[in-house]
Amino acid sequence: MERSEYIDPERSLAYGRHEVATNRLLQERGRNESRSALTRTGGVDARTWLLVPGDRPHQFSTPADAEADAVILDLSDTVAPENLEFARSAVAEHLSSGGNAWVQMNGSGSGLCRGDVRAVVRSPGLRGIVLSRTESAEQVRDVKAQLRAGVMIVALVETSTGIENARAIAAAHGTLRLAFGSADLRRELGIMGEAGALLYARSRLVMASRAAGLPGPIDGPTIDPDDLVGLAEDLRRSAGLGFTGRLCLHPRQVRMTNSAFAPAQNMLAWARRVLAASRASPGSAVRVDGEIVDWWHIDAARYLVDRATLFDPTEGPGLLRARVGARARNEHHRNGHP
Repeated sequence: MERSEYIDPERSLAYGRHEVATNRLLQERGRNESRSALTRTGGVDARTWLLVPGDRPHQFSTPADAEADAVILDLSDTVAPENLEFARSAVAEHLSSGGNAWVQMNGSGSGLCRGDVRAVVRSPGLRGIVLSRTESAEQVRDVKAQLRAGVMIVALVETSTGIENARAIAAAHGTLRLAFGSADLRRELGIMGEAGALLYARSRLVMASRAAGLPGPIDGPTIDPDDLVGLAEDLRRSAGLGFTGRLCLHPRQVRMTNSAFAPAQNMLAWARRVLAASRASPGSAVRVDGEIVDWWHIDAARYLVDRATLFDPTEGPGLLRARVGARARNEHHRNGHP
């Protein structure tokens, strides 16, 4: 649970530093709270990241992908080299004509990354960059220097070098979250089958994210979109390890993935009991389910309720302030401010 995403305003002196940014975002975004392909969840909170090949513009905005928290238009692995220029043009046109999405670039060492960035960097609908084969903090900083203010990077770690450098990558200026390229790492290491073989790599990304104050990382996709049993097992493992999102290769994977990374009903019920007890006895120690409730429990309970409300407005009031405040605080920290 990332306490850096939610800071109790009554306990944190740092909270006041974010009020200006929060109020500004409230004014800018408060008019349109409808959930659609044009108003997706921010990258800090996104659970589902749906990959769409960049050379298939007819798939960029469809009813099937509307449930995804984030859409990634891919210029790397899913695009044949001979189609790259077409894909760049198609993605740039989509992002300049009302569409919005994240864009997955070719890795910095490929010789193609700068061309990918140039193709889309001025597009108003660019939500952020997914940087393939990230292996160093320097690569993140180099790409960030080419982007306009506010456009952040999800560093896709796909190699053994990237795994070993995960903490530096997570702490680099420009990194919003880490993501795991599990299939590519399997190929590099010659691993077949057993998911436990990648436990070290996954745990390292979770630890690096937490140490850098980032949300939990985004796990790699389940390759077979028809294997919903396998997807359920993969999601159980991801959430259990501390991942807070997952790449999806097909829209049919989105709904299960969203559910897996939303707060469980039993945890929400606990959170509401904690908040009710703290309100009933302000300033006094209380017991909930036989456990003494302190400020950490209250922080955790607020985080769970706010996160549930973010994804389902019927879960409680205060959706806009919870969403925008968390985002403003996270962006403030990621831009190097205390």
